[in-house]
This record gives sequence, structure tokens and C-alpha cells, in this order.
Amino acid sequence: MRILNAVAAVLLSTLAVRAEEAAAEPFGPADDFGGVRVFRVEGSPREIGLRTGRNFREEIHWLFERYFGAYTEDPELRASFVANATSLEKHLNPEEREELEGLAEGAGFDFGKVLIVHTFLDSIRLVNCSTFVLQPPATKSGELLFGRNLDFPGRGIAHRHTIVTVTRPRGRFAFASITWPGMSGVLSGMNEHGLSLAVMNVYNKKDSCEGVPYVLLFRRVLERCRTFDEARKLLEESKRTCGNNLMVADAAGRCGVFELDHEEFRLREPENGSVIATNHWRLGGKDPAQTCPRWFRLNQLETAWHGKIGLAEAKKLLQSVPQGDLTLQAMIFLPREREIHLACGELPATKGRFRRLHGLFEVPEAK
Repeated sequence: MRILNAVAAVLLSTLAVRAEEAAAEPFGPADDFGGVRVFRVEGSPREIGLRTGRNFREEIHWLFERYFGAYTEDPELRASFVANATSLEKHLNPEEREELEGLAEGAGFDFGKVLIVHTFLDSIRLVNCSTFVLQPPATKSGELLFGRNLDFPGRGIAHRHTIVTVTRPRGRFAFASITWPGMSGVLSGMNEHGLSLAVMNVYNKKDSCEGVPYVLLFRRVLERCRTFDEARKLLEESKRTCGNNLMVADAAGRCGVFELDHEEFRLREPENGSVIATNHWRLGGKDPAQTCPRWFRLNQLETAWHGKIGLAEAKKLLQSVPQGDLTLQAMIFLPREREIHLACGELPATKGRFRRLHGLFEVPEAK
């Protein structure tokens, strides 16, 4: 609780961004896809890290100083993050270590800071989101719709720096992650087989620093798994850190939310074509904290619109549960079509236009 209070104090003291700071923001080069930055990278882990770090070098430094610095300037938080990173580092596999070392080298950045960026979310709870998967009979024309609002303290900065990275690791599956420069892990993403996932933090569960940092664990799912059942097996067999809901859906329509922490692992499957999750577990007995108004609002609208929900209605569902300036990204995955509809760049993101991202996994023809 002391850590969470310290986070709140630091964030409240640094929410405002001066106009001259905003004007000086660097943005690394990337393809413009209808107003969304898309960065494509492939190769060995070291090559991926180096190219990413070099491409976003100035932006990574700027974001760490102006955004992430709000967390690390507090001595208590900094000590917690360093201790946590030290404990979690041994759970990196050789590929992950090589890529993060390449990222640090390419960006001219300290490896310890890169490690903290990929492990600090295992120390504190900040990812408060709303997510649903709908399919027949809930949807009107046979489609599967996977909606997700990412709600996270952005300090008036992070919403402007969203990128979609399309990574093609050698010997692994290509995947797209909706992320920020310098973050190689996954909070929301889809792979070339249509397997899609999104995470939501859950509080007061069995947490541990003896496991795979969760942003890297969820990346492993996209790199290695084709189907929902393969994802389930990998997650169940992995050493996990802290309490989360993880919504997963595949191109064949298998879907559900995994309620997981260091010790427990449960699957909540859809009922009548619908599964909805926010920041509480719904299995394993009644929890008096299960009063999330976003969860109830989404269920209320799904019930009212049941059988009539298409892409437009899915967007309206996300637009019904924003959390003000916390809602940095809003997206809808279409696993069968390998498409993502993404709104970002405004606060809340649900106010903005959803851009259709398609053909992300097509291999460009050699020139």
C-alpha cells in the first residue's frame, strides 16, 4: 500500500506537461498507417533490439526522463523497482536477455533501466482496463469481436507515443503489439495466426518476484502459440508473477479470460457468446470488491444489444466505459481477419477515430 500511495503522490505532482516540453517531443521514424505509427522489425533477438533502439533512440530517452522518471525519482519506488528487477532478471530466457541488451545498446541506454521498464509492472498495479470478446449468438453476422480499452496513467504524455510494432523474430511467429518505444513486452497484441490477447491487473492476489515478467510472458504466448489451447498450456506451465486477468481469443473462435497469479490459474469461458472482464476475478467464490461499474455497464449493454452487435456496436461498448485521461488506447481485434481497429492519440482514446490496420503480417516483396 505504501508503494501505491507513493505512485499516486508522484503522479499527482507531475501530471501537467508544459507546452514547450510537448513541442520538443521527439518521435522515432515509422510507417504512417492512417495516422498510426507502425514499426516493422525482424531478425535475431540482438538485431531486433539494436534496430528498435537505434530507430527510437531519442524518443526512448525522452520518454524515460519525462514519463518514467516520475516513478523512479521517488526513492522508495526506485528501490522497489531495482530489487524487483534484480529478482526477475534470472527468469529471462537467453533470447529475451539478448534482445533487451541489444535494445539498450542501440538506444545508448543503461541495461538496468531497460530491465526496470520490463519488470516494474510486476511491482505495482496500474493497468486498469475493460475487455470483452463477443461471438455468435451475441454478434449479428458471425464475427468474433475482441474489444479492449487500455487504461493507464499517461501523465499527459503516453497517449501521444503509441506505436504498433510488428515483430518477426527469427524462428518464431510474427506478432503485432500496441505499445510504446522501448517496451518489447506485450500488454495488447495479435500474432500472424490471429491469436490475440490483452491484460488487466487484478489486485490483492498472490504476487511473487519469482516468475517471468508478465509483459514478456504474454509476448512468449504470441511468439510461440497458434491457438487458444496452446496459449493455455504455455501459461499454465509457466512461472507467473502477479494477479491478472488475461483475455485470449484465437482465429477459430476459442476464447476466454484466464484468472491467474503466481499460484492460481482458472479459465472463465464465454456464456451465450459473451465474456467480459475488467479488474476482478469472477471465479473461486464471491469477492465483495467485485463492484466494478465498467463490468456491469458492459454486461448491461451486451444484454440489451445481444444478437445485434457488429463492429459499430463494439466501438460503442468501448466508448461507454472510458476512464477519462487514463484511457490511452482503445482497440478491437478481429482474429479471423488478422485486423486491428485502433484509436489512440486523444484523451480518452475512445473519443478518437478507430483506424483499420490490416495486412500487418504480409511480407513485403523484395525490391
